[in-house]
Amino acid sequence: MIPVTAQPEPGDFDATVRKPGLAWVKKQGLDSSKPVPAGKKVSSFWGKCAGQLWESYGGICAYSCFYIHRTTGSTTVEHFAPKSRKLGLAFEWKNFRLVCGLMNSRKSDYEDVLDPFSIEKGTFEMDFVTGDIRPGPNVSAILRKQCEMTILRLKLNEEKCRRDRLEPLNQFARADISLAHFKRYAPFVWFEAQRQGLL
Repeated sequence: MIPVTAQPEPGDFDATVRKPGLAWVKKQGLDSSKPVPAGKKVSSFWGKCAGQLWESYGGICAYSCFYIHRTTGSTTVEHFAPKSRKLGLAFEWKNFRLVCGLMNSRKSDYEDVLDPFSIEKGTFEMDFVTGDIRPGPNVSAILRKQCEMTILRLKLNEEKCRRDRLEPLNQFARADISLAHFKRYAPFVWFEAQRQGLL
């Protein structure tokens, strides 16, 4: 995970997502300051801005830090503050993170994952022998625990994640991809390879 700079909401967001969403909340007789009643499904007006979210964040998953292909990557709008508990943020652009389907399902309604909008460079580092990621060497004890919980919750060190992180450097070493492609499609791995003097 690397820092993500929050992008401004689209000009039509209020009309296409926020206002219809809040109107739905009112029509349902729900209180936006309270959790959503059990069994109640929130209407997904945020889906109308999924394409704009992808464009705004360059197609990079906020949690895995890999490029999400439009046709195969399962682009999703992830609510950083869970909409089930914080309905008032269900239709707010600032609460949306561009995330692949796998990471979204793992994050779910949990609130123990670090926010890529709030972290700094060096919060996580990569081991290029194993493909594992771990807390950066200079993080505080408290932040280290948060990093470890994020890695555990999102299963960032499972085998397929580790293999995917190792692949871009191997591809670059074989001259299968350019440095620009490497940076574009795997920015965390590229950053770590640069930082560790592997490029």
